[in-house]
Amino acid sequence: MSRHHATALALLLLTGAAGCAQGQDYAVPGDVCGVEVRSALLKPLLPPGGSFKQGDTLVRGGDITGCGMEVDKRRELTFQASLVPADVDPLQVKSRNLLDAGNPQRADIGTDARLADSAAMAYSACTYKGEPHRYMVEVWARETPNDVDERRENLTRFIAAYLPAAQKAAGCISR
Repeated sequence: MSRHHATALALLLLTGAAGCAQGQDYAVPGDVCGVEVRSALLKPLLPPGGSFKQGDTLVRGGDITGCGMEVDKRRELTFQASLVPADVDPLQVKSRNLLDAGNPQRADIGTDARLADSAAMAYSACTYKGEPHRYMVEVWARETPNDVDERRENLTRFIAAYLPAAQKAAGCISR
């Protein structure tokens, strides 16, 4: 191979690699599971890619809702929101899942919250149809990132904004 061809091939490979690493070539939505949230809070949780799709994962009688976000046809984020009885500690119920998500730590969000390397869960005490409840939101990422501290900061900002918005949309009034 001539030096000219080798240089051209190297430039082509570098250009292709740079194209793959450019970033999010899709529009980041302004909602999660139908709940309005600033796209700037969601953007750092999503990986680079060329295509994006958001779709429902489950809807059960209004007490549990969820959706997922795919980038380049791979599920990257899964969200779930649950209305639970006031005497149930949803973080205790899901403690094993949180351990699997990596090093869960308490966070000052809502009534109680936990942040892990690839997940976050938070709930607030509220009143729904005149009865005391707890409204919980969860976000699960497909992979643990290289920079866990940055992911935790991004999860904290996101879930701190998402919890009250989702709770309000569900009609569970803060106590």
